[in-house]
Amino acid sequence: MDWEYRKICLNDHRHRGDDIELLCEAGEAGWELVSIAPHNIAYLKRAVERASTVRTKNNATTEAHRKYRNPATAETWSGRGRMPSWLKGKQDAGEDIESYRVRA
Repeated sequence: MDWEYRKICLNDHRHRGDDIELLCEAGEAGWELVSIAPHNIAYLKRAVERASTVRTKNNATTEAHRKYRNPATAETWSGRGRMPSWLKGKQDAGEDIESYRVRA
């Protein structure tokens, strides 16, 4: 499994309550707390899906790279096949689905 990492300097954020709220919001977006280092630096990680292998008509294999990601669940879609319901719902609500595109 591949991981992406993020760090949050807790001192740089305006305190609305406590740091727990900020970390809970990150958790809702799929981030997992790894540790909190000295000087209030929080290190987080979340799983990143690898490209999936797809068989073509002539039975050759090709990789389907992820093109869109749901920031709330980290679910991805390669742009092939039927659009997933989470992305279809965003599109139907008038949102620009390009804002969910995975940037290289």
